[in-house]
Amino acid sequence: MSIEDVAEKADVWSEAIRKIVKAIVAAGVALAAAIGGVLMWWPFGVSESVDESPVEGWGSQCSQLYSAMDHTWTESQWSVWEQLRKDLGC
Repeated sequence: MSIEDVAEKADVWSEAIRKIVKAIVAAGVALAAAIGGVLMWWPFGVSESVDESPVEGWGSQCSQLYSAMDHTWTESQWSVWEQLRKDLGC
């Protein structure tokens, strides 16, 4: 075997390895794009609304509303509080 034969075989192997690496990189890019597409449409942090209160009209918002009550309020402050209470259904 001459040096030219060895160099030619080395070039063939080098080209074959380069093609294999390119194919693997292309598959990796395609896989990353597919995963990225799935993750883009995945509903992270979205949860369905859950009724917090077992009794109709009494939840955390009503509880906060009643705890914010101050008996020294003016008439206008009381009217705003009453409207909020009616809007929330407390």
